[in-house]
Amino acid sequence: MLIVPTAGDQRIEAARDAVSFWNARLAELEVATRLDGPRVVVAPPELRDIENYARRVAQRAVRLPAGDAEPDAPAEVTNLDADVILLLSAQDILSYAWPLPRIEPPRYLVVIRSVRGPDRGDAMVTRHVVAHELGHTLGLLHNEEPDTLMCGPCQPLLSIPDETGYLPLTDSERARLRALHP
Repeated sequence: MLIVPTAGDQRIEAARDAVSFWNARLAELEVATRLDGPRVVVAPPELRDIENYARRVAQRAVRLPAGDAEPDAPAEVTNLDADVILLLSAQDILSYAWPLPRIEPPRYLVVIRSVRGPDRGDAMVTRHVVAHELGHTLGLLHNEEPDTLMCGPCQPLLSIPDETGYLPLTDSERARLRALHP
């Protein structure tokens, strides 16, 4: 599910493209897992509650480890019918993928910050940020290689995409995806 503040949000296309990128990579790896094409929901009544939860998570994520202290997701989030809720936020906050606490099977809130400031409006940066965060929902972690998709820290404007138009995955990330999604 893709939640957007306005129907004209330029990040919608980047989100769709990132889902297509992942589905192509998963097909190449011959695993059964696929991401559903995002169902776009424009300014739902729950948007304010979802944005507030996104801010609470972003504020605490840099200070506390996950566990009992993390805030429960509000019903406005948990009642949404999606394994991955992708919020194109109106806020200038950290982009992240967050496993919703104490929910089985696991579900994720992926938050993509608003496009403000130098380079944030660059389509390549937005596509890479969305694809990077979706990679976390598939089980990938940050690596130490700045010129790869799951980089930490990342430098997408200084890096050269591969033939897919995205920064590459490492061999170990491909192996991890095969192991996690047989």
